[in-house]
Amino acid sequence: MAGEEDDSDLDLAWKMLDIARAIVEKNPDNTMEKVNIFSALAEVSMEREDIDNSLGDYFKALAILEHLVEPDHRRIVELHFRICLVYELASKIADAIPYCAKAVSLCKSRLESLKKAKETLLADKGDSASTADGDSKKLSIEDELEVVTGILPDLEKKLEDLEQAMATPSSEIEEIMKSIAAKAGFMQKAGNAVAPRAASLTSSQMGGVNNGFDSPTMSTAATSGSTGSTVTDLGVVGRGIKRANIKPISAEPCSKRLAADDSLSVKCDSSNNSDVHPTVQDGEGSVSK
Repeated sequence: MAGEEDDSDLDLAWKMLDIARAIVEKNPDNTMEKVNIFSALAEVSMEREDIDNSLGDYFKALAILEHLVEPDHRRIVELHFRICLVYELASKIADAIPYCAKAVSLCKSRLESLKKAKETLLADKGDSASTADGDSKKLSIEDELEVVTGILPDLEKKLEDLEQAMATPSSEIEEIMKSIAAKAGFMQKAGNAVAPRAASLTSSQMGGVNNGFDSPTMSTAATSGSTGSTVTDLGVVGRGIKRANIKPISAEPCSKRLAADDSLSVKCDSSNNSDVHPTVQDGEGSVSK
């Protein structure tokens, strides 16, 4: 909600300033009022990230200002720096550097001009008729000296950062690409080392590996041929719940064991279904009624 209010405020400010621009442009003369309006329009456009309009208005303000003040005036320094910021916002570092360098150069020039003006004012201080006026000018010069001296280090630091940003990307990208290539090579080597080992595993080895997990097994005497082995008989009891019964395998002949198993299964089926189909046995076999 706050973001929408901010956007509407910026739009409203831009519209009001644009109306003011239309009014002052009717006057063909270059005035500080025009400079202020174009500068304000450019600043609002920069906040809205409208790069083209911001640059256009800053250039108009700078062109007018150059006809009104000395070349190293503090306002000209400010406009050069603001143009630099707009280019930086647009990620055009190469275009931003010249304007930042120009701002630094003009700032140094302004410092020298202010120092000379202060020395001249102090030399003329002996004239009693201009003492009051001289004190006022001295205070004005000292105030501006303090301001310009304070902003010069910031401008120089900004220029250094821009130059470093201009030189850094290529080296950083190169390092990143080298790192990616190294990781890709390592992964390829690791894959090549694992593949032959996986291929060399035999079926028995794979079975040994799989046997490491808990899984049900069944052993039969028929496969081993030993009489002391056991089998797992899954009998059906109750309501169809399977229960594992371990039974020793006897040494009886195969036919007898099969007959016994058949008899057992018949009895189990009869007991489970006795309530539905009772069974009567006679000498010849079982008959269901």
